[in-house]
Amino acid sequence: MTTLPITTESRKEEWKTIVTMAAKNGYPRHTIYNLKKKLTSRKVQKEKQEQENEITQNKKWITFTYYSPQIRRITNLFKSTNVQIAFRTTNTIQQQLNIGKVNLINPNGIYRLQCMTCNRVYIGQTGRSINTRYKEHIRCVKYNNPQSAYAIHILNNRHEFGPETEILKLLKHCTKG
Repeated sequence: MTTLPITTESRKEEWKTIVTMAAKNGYPRHTIYNLKKKLTSRKVQKEKQEQENEITQNKKWITFTYYSPQIRRITNLFKSTNVQIAFRTTNTIQQQLNIGKVNLINPNGIYRLQCMTCNRVYIGQTGRSINTRYKEHIRCVKYNNPQSAYAIHILNNRHEFGPETEILKLLKHCTKG
């Protein structure tokens, strides 16, 4: 009776029928009334929960960069709407600690390659990892490809190139753009 979509009059008639049937089957009236009370309170709680869920689902979040107290005044305009406000700053501790941080695993920037035979150096700059760029230079040497000035020197003079740890050095970390 509490879950059926019926009119109020039909609900009253249904309740009378339930009470009559329960009495004829030997159930005390207070048990039936308590059961009805329990079921209706569950239904009301469920409806409240559904309404609260709808309200929270309709809310949208917006982030504002906090520059000054005037931002708070602006965001107060959104209090009566479904928009939730979150603040972020431009000077977090992480941003302060990352200044000048060099990627030690795959560094990029200005690098130096040294010839193992004559100790002449090639200086280059890359925005990618210097290890990747070194492998490209060595690939040019192995396949006799004249795209690398370092490879041209090694090939033309028949000099040796050494392991990455001995001939490659990062001179200055910088981003290339």
